[in-house]
Amino acid sequence: MIESIGKIFSTLSTAAKTAKALQKIISDVDGDERILMEEIKENAGLCWLVTKREVEPARVIKELQTAEYDRLLKTDFDFNRLKRKKIKASQRYKGTDLKSFIGKDTYHLVENIYDRIKEMKRIHRIDNNLERIRWTVRFSNLHKRILLLLEHLKG
Repeated sequence: MIESIGKIFSTLSTAAKTAKALQKIISDVDGDERILMEEIKENAGLCWLVTKREVEPARVIKELQTAEYDRLLKTDFDFNRLKRKKIKASQRYKGTDLKSFIGKDTYHLVENIYDRIKEMKRIHRIDNNLERIRWTVRFSNLHKRILLLLEHLKG
């Protein structure tokens, strides 16, 4: 799992590199954008805990946050303010589940990230003993989307 993340996102292949890149983005924005990026930073850190197999997914799911995203949705916040450009194509995304985001706007990716978080929390809340749910795969997919957002915002 870490290997595939490292291959796709070589410049973000560790938790430290991801945190540093996120901190740079956070320092360049303010207001609602900053608060949202802080929430995304927290969720990225939680994803690293699972993908590096340091913590069981079931312990991390309830810690994933959506409060700021939900608050901004209610205010009709324009998530494309994070970056107005479309997500660029890259050979690294070819053959991955990330290729579907090429050419999409920032809002589409942010919405997908938070939809995944909410789905994971909902499944866990209803029945946290579902053994057929591959939580580590779900965390890996969420993690890749967060890293794609980070790479998009950096570029």
